Formats: sequence, C-alpha cells, structure tokens
Amino acid sequence: MPDKFSKAFITALKNHDTKTLLSIPKSDVHNHLGRGCRVEWLSEKMNHTFAKPPAVFEGLQGMQDWYVNNIRDYCRAHDNNQTDVRREGCFVEAGRNHLARFAPSFSETDIEDYGSLKNFCEYYDMLHQKYCPDAVYEPELAFQSYVDIEPALARAEEYFASGYFKSIDVCCGEGYKPFSDYIPLYKIAEKYDVIKRMHVGETGSADDVEAAIETLGLDEIHHGINAVHSPRVMKLLADRKITLNVCPTSNIKLGYAKSYAEHPIKILVENGVPVTINTDDLLVFDSSVDEEYQRLYDAGTLTAEQLDDIRCWGIAERIKK
Repeated sequence: MPDKFSKAFITALKNHDTKTLLSIPKSDVHNHLGRGCRVEWLSEKMNHTFAKPPAVFEGLQGMQDWYVNNIRDYCRAHDNNQTDVRREGCFVEAGRNHLARFAPSFSETDIEDYGSLKNFCEYYDMLHQKYCPDAVYEPELAFQSYVDIEPALARAEEYFASGYFKSIDVCCGEGYKPFSDYIPLYKIAEKYDVIKRMHVGETGSADDVEAAIETLGLDEIHHGINAVHSPRVMKLLADRKITLNVCPTSNIKLGYAKSYAEHPIKILVENGVPVTINTDDLLVFDSSVDEEYQRLYDAGTLTAEQLDDIRCWGIAERIKK
C-alpha cells in the first residue's frame, strides 16, 4: 500500500537522510503527552541541561523514578500546570516530524489542570493549530489501571460525550485488575464510538492480549509485543486487523526486548499482524519517530519496504470494527 511519499521514504532510510525522513508524513499514536517532547528542545526552553537516560531502566518503576527525579520535578518547580512546556513540546515535535496522524494521550489530571473541559480543549486546539495544523489530531483519554474505576465513570461519560477524545486507553502497568473490571469504562467509550485501546502484552502474556480483546472488544493494542509467543494470537490479530502500536526503543530500554535486531516486531510483521511505530515517551527514551524507523532499518530488523508499509498503515484511515 505505497503512497506518493514511499519512494522518497525508502531512499531516505537507505541513505540515512534525516532531513527527508523528517519531511515525510508519519504517525505517532502511542505518545504520552507530558513526555512527548525532545530533551534538546526542553533544555533550550528551560535553560537547563537534563541528565541523559541510562541505556536500560530497571523496568517501569525504574523508568518512572528516573523521570520524576531527573525531569518532572525540575519542570514542576520552574513552570506551572497550564503552560507546562513539556506538553507544548509534544506538539512542536509533531510538527517537526510532519506527523499526519497524532494521538497524544491525556489523563484526567491533564484536563483538571485547566479548570474545565472547555478551557482544556481550547488550549490544546491552539497548540495543534500553532505547531502541527496538518496533522489529524486524535486526542486520547487514558485511565490508570490500578485505581478504582467506579469514580471515573461519570467523568468518562462527560469527556467522551464532548466528542473531543478519539480513543480510550488504560495504562500504568498490567495485571492490577481482571479485564472484566474495566467493562463499564469501555462500554462508555463504545457508546461514543471511540477507538478502544489498552496497554497489554508489554509485560503480560499473549493470553492476556487475547483476553483483553475478547473481554473489552479492543480495536488496537498499545505494545502487545508478547503476542509474538503465540501463533494463535498472532493469527487472531492478523485476521481481525487489530493493530499493535509498538514502541521499539521503549521496549529495549525497559528490558522487554533484547535489541532492535531481535525486536518482536519482525516476527509480528512476518505473521501479518498490523503494527505502527511510535515513541511512547520521547523525553525519556530519547528516540523520535524518524529515528525509530531508522534504527529498525539499520539493525536489519525490517526492510525499507516493510517499514514504509508500516508508515502507510499508520497514516491510513482506521478500519472500523
């Protein structure tokens, strides 16, 4: 499914032509807003040199501790909630990388920082128009996996009823609750016809991926790389065209993949599983979308043509389930 940019994209990968790679439309649909900017940009804006991340974190908690101690707390002490430059920088990066589809993930707290949903929407619509007006902007609303879901239901109804949010996610760690506990939340999302996503199969099993799909009617999976261990689950994903929104550098730096060359994305693609390539937390993992494609090509994980197919799938109109 090549597009008019495919030839230039393939050539740019082979020639390590970063300027051209940046100029070609791509997607980033697995992107946590407060961590979605480049550290170089943040350093310049805040006139502060931030520490470089380690080669590998000690899992999710090790990553979170490093982020809080080295980036978040400094930013909070020198900024305020409504003008948080980290959030602004996420939109700047979307423009720099010429994203055609951009799905930053927001939390309930992000909305509350602006006093009302109206104020929140106006502010982020302004950033969209200022920095990346050509991107199809698909804001995602994410809920924490470990908290009581019941108190969030009324707010979820209000937020999804507004039409502003285009997808739902549950994140912040797997295995805290049975998938059935999240059914009321996903029923609300389904009512408003948003894309149903969840973080699953990053640390959890292929069986977890299948169970989440069957229990919650998921349209897409954030991560999902452990589906690689089950031919049956990979076939399910391929047959139903359920996309895995994969973040290679994140997986490697968290210790969930050994290297780019051995990343599960290779086997997933070979088994017909639809995937996208994304950043997850650019500010932490220090690899932008263009760099993710280049790293996978340089490692021989996928061919330039396969990577272009992934790019094209990422910016294509989603298949309604």
